[in-house]
This record gives sequence, structure tokens and C-alpha cells, in this order.
Amino acid sequence: MKRTYRLYIWILINLTCSFTACIEQGEDVLNPPSTFVEMITIPGGIGRMGDIVGNANQPDELPVHQVSLSPFMVSKYEITQELYMQVMGNNPSANIGSMANPVDNVTWYDAVRFCNALSTHEGLNPCYIETVDNTFECDFNTNGYRLPTEAEWEYACRAGSETAFHSGGNEEDVERVAWCAANSDGISHPVGLKEANDYDLHDIHGNVAEWCWDWYNPAYYSNSSLDDPEGPDSGRIKVTRGGSYYMDGFALRSSSRVHFLDPAVKGSQTGFRVVRSVL
Repeated sequence: MKRTYRLYIWILINLTCSFTACIEQGEDVLNPPSTFVEMITIPGGIGRMGDIVGNANQPDELPVHQVSLSPFMVSKYEITQELYMQVMGNNPSANIGSMANPVDNVTWYDAVRFCNALSTHEGLNPCYIETVDNTFECDFNTNGYRLPTEAEWEYACRAGSETAFHSGGNEEDVERVAWCAANSDGISHPVGLKEANDYDLHDIHGNVAEWCWDWYNPAYYSNSSLDDPEGPDSGRIKVTRGGSYYMDGFALRSSSRVHFLDPAVKGSQTGFRVVRSVL
């Protein structure tokens, strides 16, 4: 028994040393693709978008309208600090407590560059093309990672629900599924600790607010496409969805658009999750 135990310790030490050596030599230590991002396939369909409940008094959530979405895949969890570090080589997060916490303190540009880097590492075709004026175009018909559109995000968040939160209609319902002002102690928490929605997505309410692809336009719902909407063609600020650990339930609602930022701005309450088109 002692010999077996010593052999185990010897193997563990050597594996640790080998891993450390790879890091010191600057080698790519990225894990096999299957261990990276657990993706959930969201079936295509028709869903209602906006203030379905009808009591938010937020003009940018109106009119309530139906959208038709093609199937897509979405990450089960928000991108963690560990994964971001593996792919990008740094951890910009302000909430340093666990590498299983969602990455934060990333700009919208950081998020789309992460998507391209992860796509390249996995042998997929990057979705984003960076133009000469420091903007990005997205090819929705390629197989790489990208940020969700607002419509995809809300459809995935609702998971068929038509209440304020996927978990119900009261603020008490959101505390069961989200880290928010009422229960977070003002910090983010490791992903996956709260109950998932009916699509098995965790932390889609709260923890960190999530960057979306879309430019923010308060009047967009009045003239948006009803089939796979991709957001306005241009704008000044980008949408984030889901609210954060520092916000109350109103900002965490499935339809809420109250949190939007300049794409070059980063903060301790903002991170992201990724999606892929089903081709």
C-alpha cells in the first residue's frame, strides 16, 4: 500500500512539474476543446421579447414583439477567470477570490477578441473581422464563438417563461437563481452555484452582467427584424443583459435593458458568455 501511495505522489509531482515547465517555456497549455466550454443547444422557435409582464414602465422594452430564432448553442456558464486566463494569458478581473468566478473587468472588445482566440484554439472559423477603424463585423454563418444577440440572450434566459425572471415573478424568486444585491455581499461568486433555468443555463440572472453583440437603441424594438434579429447597424454603446451581483431584482429581469456601456469601458460587474450558430 505504501509503495502504491509513493508511486501516486511521484506521478503527481512529475505531472505538476511538467505543467509548470510548459508555462515557464511559454508553451500552449490549453486543454483539449471538449474540456473548455460546456455548450447547451437551444432549439429554434418563436418567443416573445420585451416587457411581457407589463409593469416595468421602461419604454425601451416596448413594444412586446415576437421573434423567430434559428437554433444556436450557448455556454452553460459565464466565462470563468480560469478559462479566460488559459485562452488570453491574463486575468483582468477585479473580483479575485476563485478562478471559478466569472471573468470581469473586460471591455466588449476584450470579449469579442476572446471569442476569436477560443475559436482559433479549437480549430473553428472566427466569427469576427476587425476593421481598420477598430470596429468589428460578425459572420453569423460561421462555426466559431461569438457573443449572443439581444434576442438570443433573452430567448435563452426565458427558456419558455413569460414571468419577470425565468424562476418566477417575484424578487424572492430571483434570489434562488441569481447572485444579486440581496445575497451577494457585493462580490461575484463561482459559476454554477445557483439553480439553472429550464435550458440548464446558470447565472443568466445576476453574478456578472453579460455583454451582447447589439448596439443599444432605445427605439429598436419598434422596427427590429422579427427573424434572427442582429441589432442596429451602428451605435455608440453596447447592450449588457442579466444584471449583476450589485444590482436589485429590477435590473435582473429577463427583459431588462437598463445596463448598457461604451464598448471600450470595463468594470467589475461586467463579463460575458458565448454562443455558436448551429449550421
